[in-house]
Amino acid sequence: MKLHQSVILAAVLPMLTMVGTGCRRASASPALGSTNLANGIRVVSIHFPESTNVSIFTFAPLGLSGDEPRQAQWSHLIEHLVIRSTVTADSQQANAETLPDHMRLDFYGNAANWQEGLSHHRRWLEGVPFTEASLAAEIPRVISECDFTARNFATHKFAVAAWSQGFRHGAKQVALKGDVTQAVLTEVQRFRDERLAVSNHVTVCLVGGVEAKAAFAEAEQQLGRLSLPARLAPAAKAIWTDLDLTWDLEARHLLLTWRIPDFRQPGHAALMVAAQGLTMRLAMDQELKSQIGVAFAGADLATPEGDFFFVSASLRPGADFEAVRKAIVTQVESLASQEFPQATMIGRQFAASLTEVPNPRALKAQAPAGMSEAMLEGNLGLQMGLYEHRYGSHKATLAKDLAAVTPKKLQEAARAHLTTEQAATCRLRPAGP
Repeated sequence: MKLHQSVILAAVLPMLTMVGTGCRRASASPALGSTNLANGIRVVSIHFPESTNVSIFTFAPLGLSGDEPRQAQWSHLIEHLVIRSTVTADSQQANAETLPDHMRLDFYGNAANWQEGLSHHRRWLEGVPFTEASLAAEIPRVISECDFTARNFATHKFAVAAWSQGFRHGAKQVALKGDVTQAVLTEVQRFRDERLAVSNHVTVCLVGGVEAKAAFAEAEQQLGRLSLPARLAPAAKAIWTDLDLTWDLEARHLLLTWRIPDFRQPGHAALMVAAQGLTMRLAMDQELKSQIGVAFAGADLATPEGDFFFVSASLRPGADFEAVRKAIVTQVESLASQEFPQATMIGRQFAASLTEVPNPRALKAQAPAGMSEAMLEGNLGLQMGLYEHRYGSHKATLAKDLAAVTPKKLQEAARAHLTTEQAATCRLRPAGP
């Protein structure tokens, strides 16, 4: 869905928090706390003492990498329908986003209406029935987002949705838009009921001018008695190999993947740093930039079958798949063959972002023009809530591992997990006559 102003700059937040980590605190420091409700919901509080803004984010495990066969991006459609079950399309108070490994549901408010906002999250989790009218209205909106990203060479999320259909379910032709168009209300609602609210896999994050004590008490009252009967997506009989897929988007995309240990295992922290470093190198590759819209790397492509390191690139018209692939592989190989001196700094900054909440006012000087404190607070909460959701009780250990990453450790991790022979290539191109 279209991003609300409070989270529209999430993509630049890691840079801002890195800059701000060493800044002197300009006012009362933010307070971070968390608790677990009896039904398994994890509640995170990020209190900014001088704020009157409140943002609430719910993270749930339904994502694009868990869609069923011939139901590509039904999770994305469900995201739209969940929000519209309690909030009208013209409201500026709610939004959502579906990523490969999770769905995020947002409410943007203030110190006067945050309890009402939490009630929306309660109803979204307990499952307000969808309607035929809402389904008919949201299908075109989902499809328009696909077309928008295709026009703007920003198809990563949808490329992962298509890759998942090929990798997990053996598809050769993926109907990202067609599967949504053919969605039946009862089946979509059943999918929501079976996969959205999973005990011990839901995180609710309250950000802004509400103290933790009040936040936790209200969360206990509104969320503590919810039933969370859904289950995580089961692993499929996937075959990880090179894929040459067609899809119903007017776009071409290249996705390279490597199997890696998950965040609980040794070496994962170094791969997280490697992804940051590789993204920097890809951005500076002028020859590559002339052929692609955007390319970036990550160590967080999580599927029911395991975790993957990835490099994702949307191709411009006339760009050659093989030339782009070779350019990316060259950059990946450099992680093992050349020392990356910034590894230590990136690791420490990454570690700090997992455990510390910067003061928005300390970051304001580095923020782009027009970025308000409300937007900064929302972005800080979004990032911290995501880390709590993904890493949970292992977050502190992962932060220590990140702080200990050195150029040598990064090289060792790249040599162990990111060789050319270990890569699988997925090419996505429009279906044609």
